[in-house]
Amino acid sequence: MIAAEKVLSAAFPEFEVITAPRPDGGLLLTLRNDDREVIKRALSKGQTQTDIQLEWVISSVRRDLALEAGMSPAIARLQSQSRTGLPTYEYA
Repeated sequence: MIAAEKVLSAAFPEFEVITAPRPDGGLLLTLRNDDREVIKRALSKGQTQTDIQLEWVISSVRRDLALEAGMSPAIARLQSQSRTGLPTYEYA
């Protein structure tokens, strides 16, 4: 099992985590629960090789799971909201 598969399995212990290699070097991620596919996501090679990208994938999958369950995730938990600050402008 490659490192990305271990991290994904640990991040979603409540699901059966299935990964399949893609021709481009990435992975096809499938989360199953009671013989039902809950989420299927294609991950690029870059998303599986760096820790920060893998964290973003996990965060987005958790967000999608919460939305599917009818819950809205807290804004502070949305990684894209805290990536960079908003630009500021000075007027002369």
